[in-house]
Amino acid sequence: MDNKINDLLKTMTLKEKIGQLYQAPYFSDVITGHAFDSSATIQRIKDGRVGSILSVHDEKVLYQLQKTAVEESRLGIPLLFAFDVIHGYKTSFPINLALSNTWDMDLIERISKAVAFESTKKGLHLTFSPMVDLVRDPRWGRVMESNGEDPYLSSCLAKAYIKGYQGNDLSHPDTIAACAKHFIGYGLSEAGREYNTVDLSKRVLYNMYLPAFKAAVEANVQMVMTSFNTVFDVPSTANKALLKDILREELDFKNVIISDYTSTEEIINHGIARDLKDVAEQCFNAGLEMEMVSESYISHLEELVHEGKVKESDIDDSVSRILTLKYKLGLFDNPFKYFYENSDQYMLLEKTRELSREAAEKSMVLLKNNQVLPLKKETKIMLCGPMIKSQDLIGEWAALTSKDDVVSIFDAFSKDKTLSIIEESGDEAIKNAEVIIMALGEPGNQAGEGNSKTHLHLADEQKAYFDKVYQLNQNIVLIVFAGRPLIMTDFANKVKALIYAYQPGLEAGNALKRLMYGDCSFSGKITMTFPYHQGQIPIYYNHYATGRPFDPQRPNYRYNTRYIDCPNEPLYPFGYGLSYGKFVYKNFIINQHKLNKHDKLFLQVEIENQSQYPADEIIQCYIQAKNFSVSRPVNELKSFKRVSFKAYETKTIDFTLDINDFRSYNINMEWTAEYRDYFVKVGPNSQDLLSISVNVVD
Repeated sequence: MDNKINDLLKTMTLKEKIGQLYQAPYFSDVITGHAFDSSATIQRIKDGRVGSILSVHDEKVLYQLQKTAVEESRLGIPLLFAFDVIHGYKTSFPINLALSNTWDMDLIERISKAVAFESTKKGLHLTFSPMVDLVRDPRWGRVMESNGEDPYLSSCLAKAYIKGYQGNDLSHPDTIAACAKHFIGYGLSEAGREYNTVDLSKRVLYNMYLPAFKAAVEANVQMVMTSFNTVFDVPSTANKALLKDILREELDFKNVIISDYTSTEEIINHGIARDLKDVAEQCFNAGLEMEMVSESYISHLEELVHEGKVKESDIDDSVSRILTLKYKLGLFDNPFKYFYENSDQYMLLEKTRELSREAAEKSMVLLKNNQVLPLKKETKIMLCGPMIKSQDLIGEWAALTSKDDVVSIFDAFSKDKTLSIIEESGDEAIKNAEVIIMALGEPGNQAGEGNSKTHLHLADEQKAYFDKVYQLNQNIVLIVFAGRPLIMTDFANKVKALIYAYQPGLEAGNALKRLMYGDCSFSGKITMTFPYHQGQIPIYYNHYATGRPFDPQRPNYRYNTRYIDCPNEPLYPFGYGLSYGKFVYKNFIINQHKLNKHDKLFLQVEIENQSQYPADEIIQCYIQAKNFSVSRPVNELKSFKRVSFKAYETKTIDFTLDINDFRSYNINMEWTAEYRDYFVKVGPNSQDLLSISVNVVD
């Protein structure tokens, strides 16, 4: 393959090489301020000045574009077709934040494999997924697309997504190239406001934000996308320290680096470039290879080469990586391999819908249950609330999924004639119900890119509706649909049960019915902390210790870290979630109390399900540094296991840690555990933990 690429490079003009660095749009409307002429794009394809096409989802159009590139350009180099397929192409799965609640890497791999299967049947080669931005602020709309607030869990999820998308052989027609995004720190936008400033230290960057990208590189992700924000006061897209020094050199990333949508030209707004020519020089020399939508490269790189400001050999290296990706995908052997007659027959397969339902069942989180769930079929229920018949349960970044395919709660429940559903409406019907099933929530377009919010509460109309029903009947099971953690404190204090369903996709209603009637148990555990009050934001479990920690024995003591009008603790901590099982943790032991770099630390805990219901439990293992040369988080997730329990079953669960699990970047930015004391902990969430001390020598 290398010889073929080198031979091809020798035949390419400089213009054609630069064309491979351009990812062109193909729109007839206006997108984020850019109007595009499709005829101009066609001519550029014929001239060999386009390497990739963005966001075309009509396979007939894609076929014609590929045909133009292969048959009418001088060298016939095939195009690369890319699209944001984030949590489903035609079959929608739960949003990614919800999927992270499953803590199930096998499930994530199966989902991304199914997403790749549908996407490739419609002519796509590349998806801009997974997003591995660490998130801590639910005001930011793109938390719905994330893996939550923990770097270790996000790293595990990144690998699972990439393995599912790419498989073991990218040339296989059912696989799709993955792109990890956004490099780096995008999820730290100040005040949760989209595209806003980011300020982080080098140590926080390395300890918190880099691990998931490191995992993606280890999983051989084929592309990395830069972020919109600045890091160390330089936009990521033009940041040599990030792209060359860290991503290329330290992480040893060998594949393609791409900008985000128009993020190259936006460095003018950042105040570091004068014009598009300056943009092209800065971004390319920083290590940015493929330019999405903006035209600084195709307009100015050739001139910059002639002026000696950009090396053609560097362009050759970048083009070589792009051509290599096309070879890996098999596009030079068969540019049309991803086009299928009757491609619709591969969409919405029954097995794919079943997988979507499984994902919904495992991702929804039971936050409260005062012994009202599971329901009995003879229990008289009333279905109510503005979301009870809603099919707007997919969320943003939904590709070609359709709300018409979504099973609502009302549809799923009403079709089951074995249930006892009160069909009348009005106050008397509400009073007569044994249990009220109420669905509230937000439309899908309230989260996602460009949808930052300062008010994280359900709409006033929904609150008024809840209060009216609550006055008549307090036996309420509340289901909430949303793309981010909302402030649920007032509702949680009143309802008998609280289900956070997020935006669960096509099988929402069927999944909820099975869960609520005990056909399966809830098992999801939240990966993003739920605030008690909006004023606590940002709030996350792995915060740093403080010199004046809150003392629960003296809750009203003035001079420690506390609020005078709100608890310090969240409403629900990271890793929290209930099930129909009742799990008791006991007999936690370790094999030694001193660990050196050549040893393994074996942890063992006994867990008993004291319930008549079989259920899965997600057992979590954390560490805490008692002392270190710099302050470290009060808890750090290092391992977890999702384990199935039968009714009344007891199991012994083992974890194995080594020196790497205790390491962090110290005061000298060295990766070490030092000679320090630690706690190792296990439990059902980040707050309720059994703990044992251990001395670590690195």
